[in-house]
Amino acid sequence: MPSTLNPERQIIDNLIAHLKQVSENTRLGYSATGQEQDLDLPAILVQLESISEEQRQGQKAKCRMAFNISAVARTNKDTTYTLLDLTHAIRKLFTTGQRFTPEARSVSVSETQFDIAPSNAHLSFADVQLHIDVVL
Repeated sequence: MPSTLNPERQIIDNLIAHLKQVSENTRLGYSATGQEQDLDLPAILVQLESISEEQRQGQKAKCRMAFNISAVARTNKDTTYTLLDLTHAIRKLFTTGQRFTPEARSVSVSETQFDIAPSNAHLSFADVQLHIDVVL
C-alpha cells in the first residue's frame, strides 16, 4: 500500500529522514544483539513500540506513537562520548520547535539509558524513548 494512503507510514518515513540528519546510517526495525558484524557504525536503530489512540472526533484521531531510538557504537575507550554526542544530536533535532512531519502535534524525549558493553568486540547502546502525539 502506498505511504500516501497510510499516514502512520508517512510519519515513520519522515522520522527516519529526520534522524538521518544525525547519522545517514539510520535503520528502521533492526534489532541488534550487540555482536553484529554487518552493521556500519555508528548507527541509529529505530523501533516502533506502540500506537495508542487517545481520542477520536469524526474521521480524525489523536494518537500517541512510541518509538525506541538506539544510538549504537562499537565499544572502545571513546564509546561513552560517541553515544553522548549521538543522543545529544537526536534530542536537539526534536527541540527546534518545528514539526518534522505535519501530523505531529507534540514530541517528547525521555531519559537516555546507556548500555556499555564490557568488551571491545561488542556493541554499546544508548536508548532514547520518543513519544509523538499525532493527528491522523
